Amino acid sequence: MLLISSETVRAHQALNDVVREMSFTPGYFASAATFAELMNGQSRRIVILTEGDVTPETLRALKGARDRTPFGIIVAADRKTLRSSDRAELADQLADFDNIEWVGEEFDFDKLSGSARRCRRRMLRFSQQEIEVAIDDGQFVLRYQPKVERSSDSEWLTREAEALIRWHHPEHGLVSPLEFLAEAEAFGLMARLSEFVLRETARQQVTWREQGIQLNSCINLASSQLTSPELADTYRSIVEEAGLECSSFTFEVIEQDLTDPSAPHLATIEALRNHGFRICLDDFRIAAASLATFEQLPFDEIKIHASALRNAQKDPVSMTVLAAVTGLAHNLGMSVCAEGVEDEETYEFLKTIECDKMQGFLISEAVIPSIIRRVYSAGDGASDEVA
Repeated sequence: MLLISSETVRAHQALNDVVREMSFTPGYFASAATFAELMNGQSRRIVILTEGDVTPETLRALKGARDRTPFGIIVAADRKTLRSSDRAELADQLADFDNIEWVGEEFDFDKLSGSARRCRRRMLRFSQQEIEVAIDDGQFVLRYQPKVERSSDSEWLTREAEALIRWHHPEHGLVSPLEFLAEAEAFGLMARLSEFVLRETARQQVTWREQGIQLNSCINLASSQLTSPELADTYRSIVEEAGLECSSFTFEVIEQDLTDPSAPHLATIEALRNHGFRICLDDFRIAAASLATFEQLPFDEIKIHASALRNAQKDPVSMTVLAAVTGLAHNLGMSVCAEGVEDEETYEFLKTIECDKMQGFLISEAVIPSIIRRVYSAGDGASDEVA
């Protein structure tokens, strides 16, 4: 849970982005009494405090919860300003907490999310044995987030669903991937996790097809796996064993050092594409390096990061650049997807730059298959439910 003061939410969109991308459940407080009530219980929490929240009542609530609730603190205030004010003693008391981050009054998504990750890691660390047991015992589950595609008549149709892994931990409940993937990668367990995701996604795709629902699948692929020369053949075998076509799967990869044509991960990407899999360049932010990357390499799709969309909506120059990038991608035979679409304004904006696909809370959050409703359409009819 992410506990946020109402003042902070009004001031910073970055908070909402962190909630979305890190799978937090937000809780809001507007008074010390509400905050103290929210700090009851055993669930892990991250608390974000503005300067106005640094009060004796808040400190009492934090101290009272210290022995019963694991939590981290992010202070959205200037530390020097607090120490030079009448809250100096309170600032010193805050500094006594072990799990605290100071982000200052001005912060963006990257700064805030980095602090949130560090807070979560201090609260919860998983061992190699725990993750291996979780894999063996089937504790990992998938959620699916629909991706809609613009058809020739400008109608948006659901053709794909991105598979997102979660850990249904027996003690901690549903755990976000940002809390365990780094450990899984460090322990060399990403291959097992990704193979589970592919097999489970293939099984779900078969179920959908049996119900007359044609949905392709998108899967995130860790960079560390792209060095495996056997990956493409292994994945092709898994898909073919399920009776499916490789072309119905898209692997999303983040930008790495792709300038060296002899790099092993480039060979893996090429091998996957040669088998018919589609490759998407994820987390694209329209930096100069990114532009050079997707212009030189044979990706099938690029996914525009939510921050790039927001910048383009606010700044005419950024909008011109984003529209040009979309046109360049189309000329290179690539489709363009926007992620993090949460409001009608962004939806309308995507029409102006001729974006091909989009996903985000405006369409649907990531949910279990049985409750993806009214997001699937097909040329020969429509289904009210995907299950």
